[in-house]
Amino acid sequence: MQKTKRKGTENDATPPKKKKVQFEGSNVRDDQNKQKGEKGKKPFDKSKKDMKKGGKPIFTKPGFKGKHDASKGSKKSANNQNPDEKPKWSEMKKEKKNLRLERRKAKATAEIFEISHKAKLLAAQIQRKVIKQDFKITACKELHSLIKGQYKAIALTHDLSRVIQVLLKHSTEDIKNEITEELMDVMVPMMQSKYAQHSVKRILKYGTNFIRHEVIKKFFGHIVSLATHSVSAPVLDYAYGEFATKKEKIHMQQEFYGDMYKNTKDDKVKTLSDTYKDSPEMKSAILQSCKANIQRILDKNLHDGELLHSVLYDYMKACSDEDRAELISTLSPLIVPLSNSLPGVNAACVCVWQGTNKDKKAILKVVKEHVLPLSKHKTGYRLLLAIFDSVDDTVLVKKTIVSTLAGNIQDVASDQRGNMTLHWLVKPKDSAIFHPGITSFLEDGLKSGTSKKDPELRVSELREAILPALKSNMEEDPKFWIDKSRMPLVVAVLSTETSKSLLQALASVICDPNWTIPVPNKDSTVLAVEDAGIHMSLKKLAALDKTATDSFGEAVCDHISEETLQAWLSTNRGCFFVLQLIENNNEKISGKLKKLIKPHINTLKQKTVEGAKLLVQSVQK
Repeated sequence: MQKTKRKGTENDATPPKKKKVQFEGSNVRDDQNKQKGEKGKKPFDKSKKDMKKGGKPIFTKPGFKGKHDASKGSKKSANNQNPDEKPKWSEMKKEKKNLRLERRKAKATAEIFEISHKAKLLAAQIQRKVIKQDFKITACKELHSLIKGQYKAIALTHDLSRVIQVLLKHSTEDIKNEITEELMDVMVPMMQSKYAQHSVKRILKYGTNFIRHEVIKKFFGHIVSLATHSVSAPVLDYAYGEFATKKEKIHMQQEFYGDMYKNTKDDKVKTLSDTYKDSPEMKSAILQSCKANIQRILDKNLHDGELLHSVLYDYMKACSDEDRAELISTLSPLIVPLSNSLPGVNAACVCVWQGTNKDKKAILKVVKEHVLPLSKHKTGYRLLLAIFDSVDDTVLVKKTIVSTLAGNIQDVASDQRGNMTLHWLVKPKDSAIFHPGITSFLEDGLKSGTSKKDPELRVSELREAILPALKSNMEEDPKFWIDKSRMPLVVAVLSTETSKSLLQALASVICDPNWTIPVPNKDSTVLAVEDAGIHMSLKKLAALDKTATDSFGEAVCDHISEETLQAWLSTNRGCFFVLQLIENNNEKISGKLKKLIKPHINTLKQKTVEGAKLLVQSVQK
């Protein structure tokens, strides 16, 4: 905006008009005519030292005031300022602060302005970590009494909404209840406010169960509008995922099925298909309404919420094949955010099962960049299992997913879900590892999908891609794999393909007399062979000797020492492990083991544990 020139007189409050600055040693206008005839010389040559790069003169005259300072300074300071004196910056800052306060007074109501300054000072004191609890309680009471009755007026402001957040975190339950009751009528506008939404989060986080459910009730009738708002959607999902009961979750989902559920809820309606069970003629209208609500959220890129995922999975099970195919094409680029929740990953699995080859390639392209996080995610690993179980293009699966897992074997195996992902590649549907619910879910999905390849062929091709990397790593670092959480994978690998070098590497760790593990919640250690999980895996390794070409019992005989044998025979589970090795091996290896045990027969006879008794009978037989 162009500034208007102000004409001043001697008695005016405005400063006198500024004179033109002339450079020392030259009069610009007179010298220009004299210098016209001289080549190579330009006007202002003598004043180059006083010029900026841009050609503007640097004003170094004492007491000179630049144009920005002159416009910002007050009239009073401009009048009193002596041109030969330096400006007093402290006074100017003070005047600016006073002006700022006056402007705020003009904008805010008188009551709010009076309490805001004191309220913010008290809130700052309450938040300090060094203050005592008694002072904090007293300060909270004082602060609450100061702004009581004004909560609705200040809830949506950017500064005083922070004061409410402080009270909701640090005050007593009585004060929290009073604040919530006062704010209850403006809960929906607060959800959609950039600043007040944090107060709603605090109410949900620090409030009692009764308060939380009262707040959730206020959301009813506005669920779809809150879910489609960029500010309120994460808060709504927080309430849905963390605090809503099963009944409240169903009631929230019902509002996506149509406007008829905004004001009234039906406890009999638990899924989308229940809405038209008694009225089949309404099916088309209900599905179209649900599809429109889902599309509204997807159009705003608010696709990372468990509430949406629940409705989405419900819709995909009930909609027509054409609508499902259209939705799968839309969801393929969003497959990773979908996998953040259980209903979402179930919907993602439907996309894998029933998508076209083009959709599956698009899904694999997206998954390629997130293989490691997905393999270790609490629900995301299920998407990888569905891909392993149903995508026919195993070459592409090996290139995009299996190669990444093979290159980060120990990182993946260190996590429980990552370990399960590797286990599925080696031995899918292993009942010792996978819950029947997961297995049946994947089997049903495979039957409903578009896969045509022989399942056994698909499993063998993927196994060939991961086994060499697993065996190589186990031989290089057997100590890492001899752990109760990872030993079932070792058993699965050896049950699929035996390896003498791998058995020797494992036996060198197992037969170490110092192989102990820490006792949970104690500072002591115990022999690893006495741990229930490790003992179970050792027995399974011994049982493989019945059919395997390379014997685990033989590897143990090669590495066991007298010290280790004494340690094993002193425990019940150690005796059972040795007994398993004797019973599952041929006569040659069994004879070696019995020969090692015979010098300890008298010691074993003195023991009362069942393992020692059975081992004595087996050796003397």
